[in-house]
Amino acid sequence: MVKNKTHAYALNTFSLLAIFIIIFSLISNGSINNYYSSILISILISIIMAVSLNLTTGMLGQLCLGHAGFMSVGAYTAGIITKALPDMPFGLSLAIALVAGGLLAAVCGFLIGMPALRLKGDYLAIITLGFGEIIRVIIQNLSITGGAAGLTGISRMSRKLAATPKESSAVQFAVVFWIMVVVVTSIFTLGRSRHGRAILSIRENEVAAEATGIPTTYYKLLAFTLAAFFAGIAGGLHAHQIGMLTPKYFDFNKSIEYLVIVVLGGMGSITGSIISATVLVTLPELLREFAAWRMVIYSLTLVLMMIFRPTGLMGTSEFSLNLAIDNATAYYRKHFKRKDAKPKLPFQPHYDVWEDQPVLNTVDLGICFGGLVAAKDINISLKDNEIVGLIGPNGAGKTTIFNLLTGVYTPTKGDIILLNNSIINKPTHEITNNGIARTFQNIRLFKSMTVLENIKVAFHTRMRYSPIEGMVRNSQFSGEERGIDIRARELLRVFDMEDYADDNAASLPYGLQRKLEICRALATNPKVLLLDEPAAGMNATETIELMETIKKIRTRFSVAILLIEHDMKLVMGICERIYVLNYGNIIAEGTPAEIAVNKDVITAYLGMADNTGEVKGEEACLK
Repeated sequence: MVKNKTHAYALNTFSLLAIFIIIFSLISNGSINNYYSSILISILISIIMAVSLNLTTGMLGQLCLGHAGFMSVGAYTAGIITKALPDMPFGLSLAIALVAGGLLAAVCGFLIGMPALRLKGDYLAIITLGFGEIIRVIIQNLSITGGAAGLTGISRMSRKLAATPKESSAVQFAVVFWIMVVVVTSIFTLGRSRHGRAILSIRENEVAAEATGIPTTYYKLLAFTLAAFFAGIAGGLHAHQIGMLTPKYFDFNKSIEYLVIVVLGGMGSITGSIISATVLVTLPELLREFAAWRMVIYSLTLVLMMIFRPTGLMGTSEFSLNLAIDNATAYYRKHFKRKDAKPKLPFQPHYDVWEDQPVLNTVDLGICFGGLVAAKDINISLKDNEIVGLIGPNGAGKTTIFNLLTGVYTPTKGDIILLNNSIINKPTHEITNNGIARTFQNIRLFKSMTVLENIKVAFHTRMRYSPIEGMVRNSQFSGEERGIDIRARELLRVFDMEDYADDNAASLPYGLQRKLEICRALATNPKVLLLDEPAAGMNATETIELMETIKKIRTRFSVAILLIEHDMKLVMGICERIYVLNYGNIIAEGTPAEIAVNKDVITAYLGMADNTGEVKGEEACLK
């Protein structure tokens, strides 16, 4: 197996080097003239732009319409720096300029991202569109950027990197080619790390990602900042390819052009962006002989692509880059480290639980939405390893209580004490990391990810390697990823789901999707587990199996469980205590036997007692 992987790695590396050497040689000996060499450079720069935009629009799922704005920041910064350093060797000044352009673009991305990423959908698109136009107008009115006339006199790579024009064009291709390879590889490997899984989980379901312990705001900013950094580098390369800059080049249409490349290649597919950028940059040039019709043919091609392949050329899949990167890692471990990195198993958080003290309790908890009192004076207490039910009619406020406990809503009154510490005003991901996990009334899985990846996302905060380590795949990355793979598969084995590890989560039967959501919640290593109607939509057989699963969870994972459920047989069968909620107030508390004969509960929820005292409704069927 290792031998096959090594051969595959060698084949992929050889193919990449062969492409580079062939094109480099053809440019060097003049077989590819300056015109076609310029097209090749434009393709490589477009690939960098498309792949960086794919990080936010494809992987993160946030629509950005101002990506050319970040490119312009990098382009003008790099151009101004190289003009200011005429006596410095061009190779050194170019490197400084590219890094500086990328960093300034990243700062702009961060500053714009802080307010913008609090918005979603059309609002975010409008904000980013506005940013792109603001940058263009600022550049157009600054003297240092040349104003509306543009910035001229920028040293061109094709004239500065070597003694002769042919050699210089070849070196220019080499520089841009390998920068493109580094950028593409960095984003690809980041996407296959814990940080990439976090970004993808936000795209799939932001609410579930936050509830699984992912700091969603941090990862939105990370993706936005990295995308802006790489766009800035692309802008610097563009500036030194053509030797002059005009604000008009970086207008709204240029941002749309890169967005079209991403959409046609496939949202989230890096190789799709590479193929799409190559085709869409080359196609207009190939159609120059049909000047009167080329835009019609170009547009028709895009329309037909969207009709017959609406998910894009590659969808969310990749070609062979995944194999190449994985095999590169295997090859490195075999030939340079000699031994595989030892798996670093995720740490187990330690919870201090005092005897006879609750692990979770609420004190006069309440919340108002305007003039509506959704919950009032809620006092709930959970002891260690206890299964407690929270029942009540539809609209009684049960899910509202869960949202208060997990930080989705901020209480207007009262306190929540988890393990003797208040968790009021903490964000959801911090509450999850402090020991509360939950499932949802409507299943919220990361459906385009595999079963195993869903579980790995929940282990996120129990890993330590950085985004840079995720990109370069060092020993810290390798050890932690192997350890998390072991633990995730062990957890799936507990739920008899190990055989489904590599299946897409969306392809699972309904009952297994419910089980996977519980499994994912347990991967956060909670002390309190909140189950919101776990039996909803299940048949009788699946419900019985669920009861056994919940009992197994309590015993095996030493966790307190608070359960919302309308299936009274399930509630009465596994709960040790029950709270009854009605109109946002707790009207009863007790054992299942006490709740079953409580007249207030019978009146509000279970049914009505007739004149003879005989109980009707669901309580009667429980007897």
